[in-house]
Amino acid sequence: MKKVQAKILAGAAVAAFVFLAAGLAVRKYLQTREAAWERLAIAQSLAYQGQDVLALNQIRSLEAGFGKAPAVGFGLLFSGDVLYQKGKYAEASELYKKVLDRGEPRSLMPFALSDLALSQEAGGNCNEAVSTTQRFLDSYQDHFLAPQVHASLARCLDALGQKDKAKAAYERMGLLYPETYWSRWAQARQDNTIHHNMGPKKT
Repeated sequence: MKKVQAKILAGAAVAAFVFLAAGLAVRKYLQTREAAWERLAIAQSLAYQGQDVLALNQIRSLEAGFGKAPAVGFGLLFSGDVLYQKGKYAEASELYKKVLDRGEPRSLMPFALSDLALSQEAGGNCNEAVSTTQRFLDSYQDHFLAPQVHASLARCLDALGQKDKAKAAYERMGLLYPETYWSRWAQARQDNTIHHNMGPKKT
């Protein structure tokens, strides 16, 4: 009987230790997440005050110190947006790619893809932008950013001289987003392309 009681007590002690260890691990995890979000908030505050360099340094520190914390992904996306606004499209693209490579948080993936496409387009890399926009549309065709990505695709096809594909992209926007700003925008772009291709009229 005493041996049974001893085993029960030993088992209870082990269970209590495991429970305590698990509780401490969860607490540390939550504290780490909270610290990461605080670091991101500081970076955003610095950026809004016009202190971009300090803000970007803060994000680098966040990435180095907090590994896979969700706040890191948001921080990288935010850094990309800061650089995009400064016209540093190549550097912004690299940060958006980092977000995509991480794959987490999943909710950021369409934003990173959309931002990457726009930064590639703005940087004059329309071949890459076409590939990125297609990747977005294959995965997130119903996302609220899809019209913006469609527009980037159409502009890039136009810029690359792929007029038939550009025309098809404009027409598709009209079908997908009828009676919206985007359908009117696509029609205006298409009309402008047609008139441009016709050349000046003789009088």
